[in-house]
Amino acid sequence: MADDSRVTTKTELLKSHGSEQVKQHVVVDSAGRVVFVFTAYVDATNGSPCECTEYIYSGPTSTVIVGRQERVYSWKSAWDANFTFNPAANYDPDGDGVL
Repeated sequence: MADDSRVTTKTELLKSHGSEQVKQHVVVDSAGRVVFVFTAYVDATNGSPCECTEYIYSGPTSTVIVGRQERVYSWKSAWDANFTFNPAANYDPDGDGVL
């Protein structure tokens, strides 16, 4: 059974993410460890199905990942607020990796 009824198979989102551009929102815990990563199509809008990857750590302060699962969730438009990428911009004109 899918977490979102609009996603009809377990691999539907994964297959499309492999061949399309995506965007992600990352949620960290109080120790700065990644707990959830939400991945959706670049043009996903509020409520669109997205993939949620959850990470489990070996202890409350450990950085060792001992478990991971992928589920279906709904993209939140509030997560789009901080994206600033402009494909026409030259972000690294000298190629040194520093903006």
